[in-house]
Amino acid sequence: MAETIFLDTNIMLDYIENRHQEVRDIIAQLLLFHRKNIIILSTSIFNLAELIDKEFEIHFIGSLLSQKLSYDEIYRKKYRDIRSYREFIERNKDIIKKRIDRFIFENNINILSLNLDEEEFMSYKEIYELIYKYQLSSQDAFIVATALRNNIKYFLSNDDDLVNMLNNNGLIDAFNLRKESHRKNFKNYVIDNLMEVLQ
Repeated sequence: MAETIFLDTNIMLDYIENRHQEVRDIIAQLLLFHRKNIIILSTSIFNLAELIDKEFEIHFIGSLLSQKLSYDEIYRKKYRDIRSYREFIERNKDIIKKRIDRFIFENNINILSLNLDEEEFMSYKEIYELIYKYQLSSQDAFIVATALRNNIKYFLSNDDDLVNMLNNNGLIDAFNLRKESHRKNFKNYVIDNLMEVLQ
């Protein structure tokens, strides 16, 4: 069975927004393996919601920066001028939707959820433990619980604290692809093995 690799929101944003070329190149390689059914690329429904939110935020703030507004003016527009933000979202909703659809749905990225139906009590205990024991935010606790429940092999994120917590506690092999040492390890231990399978 193909191993599952989890993409955190910031990794997807690095690819979609072309924010970090080396991260983008690795994700492009993983997409190739994913299309050939060598691996399964996944994210969670929580990450998808965050991706939508961050895409609107990035493009709204980008439009304000292009107007050469100061930080204070941008802050006021973003957090105090709800109407302005709402109008921007309405004008750009189709563009943002296309960008997300192109990455998630055209690439058939697997969207995972935390199934609370049958094992609701176990899910509660897992989330409680993740928040209490590891001091995760509620969002990160849901994401990690979803990854654990779905037997994720590798977790990719640019969140250093989250990556370190996952690795230090032996929960999931996690890599911060913005760090050169993590990129090198990921290429040596994961990409190289996938290349052998491809050949």
